[in-house]
Amino acid sequence: VRRKVQGGTKKVYCLAVSRTEAEAEMKKLAVLLLAACVALGGAGCKNSVSDTVSGLVEDAGTAIQADGREYGQTYTFESGELVETAFFNFQVNEVSTAAEIEGYVPEDETNQFLVVNVTIKNTFEDDASIPMFATDFQLIWADLGDTGIYPDTQFAEGQLPEEYQLLKDESRTGNLIFIVPSDITEFKLQYLEVWSDDFEGNTYFVNLKL
Repeated sequence: VRRKVQGGTKKVYCLAVSRTEAEAEMKKLAVLLLAACVALGGAGCKNSVSDTVSGLVEDAGTAIQADGREYGQTYTFESGELVETAFFNFQVNEVSTAAEIEGYVPEDETNQFLVVNVTIKNTFEDDASIPMFATDFQLIWADLGDTGIYPDTQFAEGQLPEEYQLLKDESRTGNLIFIVPSDITEFKLQYLEVWSDDFEGNTYFVNLKL
């Protein structure tokens, strides 16, 4: 499987307050808290306040960058359930395996093709269309840990293209084809919301069982 940089349907948001401004305000708070600690003679208090303020600065910066967008949540679904993301809805219709597809076989004889048939519908209200990428989706299983694999590049009929557009309210059904070990029977299909300013939203998993 050729790894590719994740695409992701994206939307730019103008931020009314910058992250730098937020950090400046939090640093002012840090100075005031540290001054209070010095007055009280608490050396340990300085370290505690410093750590606390660092965390607050990071959280405040993320919240301001979010600009009302959801982030940091993880949702898990079963095959057949409707998954609603910030940009589109999708549903896994069927999961199957194949040793050969249209004359192609995995190079490693211990692998097989995993075919995930999905329906995707554009539900994003702010644009007339959204760009879609096969690499919006990754597949993971227990042995991979936090690492995922992307779908194979388009080679078979019915396979979703590597890049395409979905008009508002338009639906498209097609296959995501992965190369996986033949002895693995449980997988997760993963989608991470990624915006054009590189802001990461929520993460969605769909359990797949053979």
